[in-house]
Amino acid sequence: MTGKVVSAALLALLLTGTTREQAPPEPRDQAAPQPAAAHELATIPLSAGTAINASLVSPLDSERSKPGDLVSALVTESVVYQRSVMLPKGSRIVGHVVRTGADVEQGSAIFVEFDKAVLPNGQEALLNAGIQALAPPNTPATIPSRKDYERDWVTGILPAAEVSKTADTVVLPSTYTAPRKSVASELPVPKVEGGLDPQGRFTPDSKGAFAEPNLSIFTPVSEGSHGTVLVGAQKSVRLSSGTHLLIVIQPPASSPDGR
Repeated sequence: MTGKVVSAALLALLLTGTTREQAPPEPRDQAAPQPAAAHELATIPLSAGTAINASLVSPLDSERSKPGDLVSALVTESVVYQRSVMLPKGSRIVGHVVRTGADVEQGSAIFVEFDKAVLPNGQEALLNAGIQALAPPNTPATIPSRKDYERDWVTGILPAAEVSKTADTVVLPSTYTAPRKSVASELPVPKVEGGLDPQGRFTPDSKGAFAEPNLSIFTPVSEGSHGTVLVGAQKSVRLSSGTHLLIVIQPPASSPDGR
């Protein structure tokens, strides 16, 4: 009970008061040259809910990472829609650490968000994304293939072990605040949905922390929401380089600067 209350408190601490102070623009020479074409913003028509398989480039650690630290993931599979490549394999999804929280005895948390994609040709595109599922680099496959999984899902014959009766990911609105004790006590034990194939790629419906029973993923999906809070029962939340990620596009931000 105590651990759940602390985890909820950590989550509330990280999800509230997330507005960033905007630094004043630096003086700019009127005659300064325009940016090169490679750095112009591109447009990628990715709708909310689009899932992207990626791999974490640099490790994350709630004890060592600081607000503003770079978070980068390499896209491991092209995102395709009607035979058109929306986001090529090899692109990078880039973001930063928003804040961290830790309790020496009870748990820890880290809030990260992704806000742009860098294409292989160097062009950048703004986006709003969080983490929907993750798994350590050496996590064994949970399904033989995604093709078989999708076929079984459509026909309704998925093995019982691959179907979660309750969601592992608690979906919270962007206005989430500290819960009452009675609400905190109802936070579910982390579970997972979906599957991880032998190539380390998730099914699009995957949710939760695979092979990480002490880690919970909180990704708000209401309008204006952004980022993900990872809450752990251990002293520190640690994600190593190469961690498999399923990144999900969140609804567009409600303000021009995204906050």
